[in-house]
Amino acid sequence: MIDAATVDAIVEQYSRHGWTVRRVLVTGGTSEELSGMFVNFEIRPSEIDAIWFSRINGSSETWELRRLTGSPFALVQSIDDGLITKERDELLHDVESRMAESLLRSVGENSSEK
Repeated sequence: MIDAATVDAIVEQYSRHGWTVRRVLVTGGTSEELSGMFVNFEIRPSEIDAIWFSRINGSSETWELRRLTGSPFALVQSIDDGLITKERDELLHDVESRMAESLLRSVGENSSEK
């Protein structure tokens, strides 16, 4: 289960380095819990609990998807300014899928070790 203090600490850490919360991805079990914390942000149902952060880097914007459960883990995607919203969303969805796959692999590896 995700605790509010942990999420606050993650958001604070990213904010100190110039990142902005852009989207919050939640599984069914955590949507109510996180909805109250992120009333000003887009919350999307997902296979993973994670937060999308972004920051501008010259002529591109860097997006980082930070997992909220399990070991700290993040994936990064750089997006050129000229990219249309649909193309950007497709790139970000691919990153979300990769993270979900990595989480499934790590859960599978942990269960096979027992």
